[in-house]
Amino acid sequence: MLIPILMDFVRMVELILAGIMAGLLGALAGLGGGVVLTPVLTLFLGVPIIYATGSSLVSTISTSAGSASVYVKKRIANDRIGISLTTATTTGAIIGSLTANYVYTHHLTWIIYVIFGLILVTSIIPTVQRSTCELPPPKDPDRTTRIFRLFGVCYDPALKIWYRYWGVRWWLGELIMFFAGFISGLLGIGSGALKVLGMDWAMNLPMKVSTTTSNFMIGVTAATSGSLYWFFGYLSPFIATCTAIGVLLGSRIGTRILMYITNRQIRWVFVAVLAYLGFRMILRGLGREGILPITSFERTIIAVVFASVIISSLYFVLSHKYSETIDNSINLYMAQPESPSKIEMKFINITSSILKYGVLISIALMIFGLIMLFIHGGSVGLHIPLNKILDPSSQVNTSRITILYVLDGTERLGGLSLMLLGLLVLLAIPVIMVFINLVRFALERDVLYTVLALITLANLMIAMFVLPLLVFR
Repeated sequence: MLIPILMDFVRMVELILAGIMAGLLGALAGLGGGVVLTPVLTLFLGVPIIYATGSSLVSTISTSAGSASVYVKKRIANDRIGISLTTATTTGAIIGSLTANYVYTHHLTWIIYVIFGLILVTSIIPTVQRSTCELPPPKDPDRTTRIFRLFGVCYDPALKIWYRYWGVRWWLGELIMFFAGFISGLLGIGSGALKVLGMDWAMNLPMKVSTTTSNFMIGVTAATSGSLYWFFGYLSPFIATCTAIGVLLGSRIGTRILMYITNRQIRWVFVAVLAYLGFRMILRGLGREGILPITSFERTIIAVVFASVIISSLYFVLSHKYSETIDNSINLYMAQPESPSKIEMKFINITSSILKYGVLISIALMIFGLIMLFIHGGSVGLHIPLNKILDPSSQVNTSRITILYVLDGTERLGGLSLMLLGLLVLLAIPVIMVFINLVRFALERDVLYTVLALITLANLMIAMFVLPLLVFR
């Protein structure tokens, strides 16, 4: 009796540790964590990919909420730019999630993996080219800079300066964000790599602003796709609960580290992740088709070796080529501190508090649910035994679990119901955040951003309530 309980405890710890690693890297590089968590779950912990992607997608919201609560309050993340771009990511996420079933059914996934991998690898070039200066090379503001107010002032603790920044080519960033949302829904990842690329390369925003704003956006995108994955039945409550707890812990650690490292250092972390993921995706796609029949472990080793060679070579070449280059970017961007308006400051504090306390309430419910799950030896109501809930290959079909069941089971302190309630709270956090910003823009009489926030909120409502009724019922 003791040995099975000990094995269950070890599995829970493994999942939490996997989440910590994903959350740490996600907070540092502006990634959702799913691109790290999914390979770890499938390669090392034996979780079927269909449940690994669904669970990591939902737990990704922990990274977003845990990190963004700090970034928004310190005004490093630009929530206005984030809201403007989530119109594209949520639209893409809906289309990507609905495409996922078609792709899996017709065995076309390998093409998506290869294309996505090639895009990640080629995106290394523009990213590395910008690593020679701390802040991006200045570009003249364009029409979208003025229309969408793509600018801000923030304090960088690593540089110990205030600097002004501005974005350009909003339309190009929006196109990349749509593709990022599509990939998020299709592959069950946060697609933070593409979001950061869109803001850093396409819109010419500083890397630290790009990564922090990406974390702000990832939760909204993940909530859109995650709600659909819930109705697909691709979500394992136990795996999602454990990884969400770990991801929150990791993201809190990563958030504090990011404050005190430079934009250049973040960029090299980001490039290393791009290189590994790009090669890993290409090899995985070719392996699925049988073109390159090697094991998952061999693909991982090859991807690590190739990524290491490329990063080392680029770093050596750039260090030698630009060793005597003087970085004047900081002087060009330096600015005096600026205080936001009373309305903006009030809503920044409200948004930060919702993100912070919302995710804490969610995690508390999940932890309590885990405890009650072990006490009851299974679920209350559905009569699912504990070993089936904990088995990564066994599906607890969330498509058949209604909110009424969750609430009824919660009243009886059912472990599974409490875990599911925690996951529902997690999905609700981005929705509340978007609504709060909608109210803010309306009070500021900002018609454009009120409309943009409405579009994002409408996409979330469609994913959570309309499509499940039309497609899945």
